[in-house]
Amino acid sequence: MSISSEQVINSAIYNEKLAMEHYAALSKVLKKAGDSGAAQFFEDQGNREKGHFNSLMKYKEKMFPDSKVAVGETIKWITREVTDEAGTQAGLDDALKVVEEAEKTAEKFYRDAIAQAEDAEARELFEKLADDEARHFHIMGRLRARLEEKG
Repeated sequence: MSISSEQVINSAIYNEKLAMEHYAALSKVLKKAGDSGAAQFFEDQGNREKGHFNSLMKYKEKMFPDSKVAVGETIKWITREVTDEAGTQAGLDDALKVVEEAEKTAEKFYRDAIAQAEDAEARELFEKLADDEARHFHIMGRLRARLEEKG
């Protein structure tokens, strides 16, 4: 199935918005559970995703000024919702596993989007975002490894 660059951008924007909300929910749960350090970490991750969202919106406004984000056209790669109760029970390790999976999936989405891109600027943007998501994945893995070492 082939989708247009506009659909890829719409999907990416929607998914970055979901990622921001996901990290905000994790931060809220951890703050409520008394882990302010982990809460701040996820708040920072959410801000990184917000940067991706803003970059994509800037590109979209330039290339597709009359376009609206159509939720029905999106490709959802973050499907797991975090609630206060579930997040508290899952703990930080489980939350990090969910985040690692989401970051890896996001990286794949952007790597695939590079092939769909219709112009060099879009390819460059998707390459940067894919690299960022790969870095996020490795940060999460290192954090989880440190937590496992501490027991």
